[in-house]
Amino acid sequence: MFSYLQSQRRVNLQLLQESSCQQLELLLDKLEGTKAIILDDVLLGPLGLVAPPSLFSERGIKLLKLEKETRMPKDYVNIIYLVRPLVNIMDDIAGQVLKNSDKNRVFHLFFVPRRSCLCEKHLEQKGVYGSFGMVEELSWNFYPIDNDVISMENLMAFKDVAIDGDPTALYQAAVGLVQLQRIYGRIPKIYGKGTMAQGVWDRAKKLGAEEKLLSTGEKGTIDQIILLDRQIDLLSAFATQLTYEGLIDEFYGVKQNQLTLPAELFAKSNERDGSPAHMTSDKKTIILNSGETLYPELRNKNFNEIGKILSRSARDISAAMNASSQENSVQEMKRLVDKLPALLAQKQSVANHTTIAENIRKRLDAFEFTDDLAAEQEFMMCEDIDKPSSYIEDLMAKKADLKNVLRLMCIQCAAASGFKEKVLTYYKRELAHVYGIEVLLKISNLEKAGVLYTQSESRAYAVLRKTLNLTVDDVIEVNPKDISYVHSFYAPLIARIVEQSLKPLGWQSLKSQINNLPGPTFEDFQAPLIGIGGRHSSTPSEGSSLNIPRVVLVFIVGGCTFAEIAALRFLAQDEDNNVEFVVATTKIITKNTFLESLLG
Repeated sequence: MFSYLQSQRRVNLQLLQESSCQQLELLLDKLEGTKAIILDDVLLGPLGLVAPPSLFSERGIKLLKLEKETRMPKDYVNIIYLVRPLVNIMDDIAGQVLKNSDKNRVFHLFFVPRRSCLCEKHLEQKGVYGSFGMVEELSWNFYPIDNDVISMENLMAFKDVAIDGDPTALYQAAVGLVQLQRIYGRIPKIYGKGTMAQGVWDRAKKLGAEEKLLSTGEKGTIDQIILLDRQIDLLSAFATQLTYEGLIDEFYGVKQNQLTLPAELFAKSNERDGSPAHMTSDKKTIILNSGETLYPELRNKNFNEIGKILSRSARDISAAMNASSQENSVQEMKRLVDKLPALLAQKQSVANHTTIAENIRKRLDAFEFTDDLAAEQEFMMCEDIDKPSSYIEDLMAKKADLKNVLRLMCIQCAAASGFKEKVLTYYKRELAHVYGIEVLLKISNLEKAGVLYTQSESRAYAVLRKTLNLTVDDVIEVNPKDISYVHSFYAPLIARIVEQSLKPLGWQSLKSQINNLPGPTFEDFQAPLIGIGGRHSSTPSEGSSLNIPRVVLVFIVGGCTFAEIAALRFLAQDEDNNVEFVVATTKIITKNTFLESLLG
């Protein structure tokens, strides 16, 4: 159904997409008559990850965005609200139902990813709950982003748990893990680090026990889970990504595999190429996933390698088209006609990515970017981290962007494993003088989240930087040998932990090294219980004797970056590791979106 999810990998994520789509189909097909779906705006992108447009066009279903003044379509019998379980959304729905109640119209309510008693009670109080024919839930806990990545698409998960004390996201993640095991089978080994990670697994284990899922049956396709908490590696969340995909996300934002840019950028490119520009609006949307012609080769590379790949691709296409134009026989012309669509698609892809890369390069060459990056790398090296940073002081003196100042403070704090009391007090005082007293509310949020904090005896980062080789001086960015290429110097701690766990007795030897990181270190095993519907699997352990790659689900609770995903993909390419990763996360984040979620 979605070509970019099709691959030769052991875990076929198209099964997850089809399962989610089927839930929606079954509910829609229960309703007779014409249908219109009024959609929560935030669910518009995620809906496209599970349901193809044909699902709605074939059924004559009209899609509308939920707004306070949404115009109710005439002559539609069934009005379906597809929404998140939020009380403020219920207010908008109640207002529309009261205004548009009609004997020939029936309202329905589909919650994603779960029904909410609070929301239903709120609709009762508004006097409209009785107007709904069907009230159902679509348990879309994970959305397939690509053939090796799934996401809950919940940017606020870390803030909800760490700042607001709301564990709903942990419960949803646990339900998602149980759902994955229904589709792909029981996962026998579980390793984890962090309070949120432990919270997810405790809930998943309890839910699985209730339906006798996790303790019985054959071992499934996934061999083990590594559950890791964003809290154990905040530095990587705030660091600048230097992979192609990471930079696109940081500068422009990738939403559900779609990149939207001003059309004028591509119009200029077309003029330069001598081809006409056909732009019908002021925006151009490019799909970025494994189905795109060139993107799979580009996305995980360090940006300094991108120009070389684009130049080679352009030369290859030019050579192929020139060779084809010199062919004269009927058979040769037929082969040219057959190859032409693919060549034109490749040419368009190279043109698009060349334009994107040129614009990224302009930003990378700006003094502000290079100065910020140099400051980050000094912090990562643990240079002058126990005193106020002169660079941060200069930024405050120039009244630079507050979010960038706070981000660099967060990196310094993570590298120092906490500020000295007098350093944090000094920063607070200076920030209040420059940006106003209200900045202390933002600082308070960062302190509640455990992002800014005072030092204890543990200097976890300084120790791990050496023991796990987190900073690499002689890093190779083109044709790299180590995962540190994703930050041109620094290996994300979470990715390094996963790398170490792949070695023989990896997790056992890791436990003592990561003990000083926040939260518990845990492991669990889901052995089948003989006589209760299960039996010991005769499959060779993790497929080692058949040289079948083991499948590891890496679940980063609280969000992960494209740079971390690129590092894990790099590890999977190493034949010595003999592993396939499925990366799961609450949301793919950047340094900016993560910080904004905490400050909001």
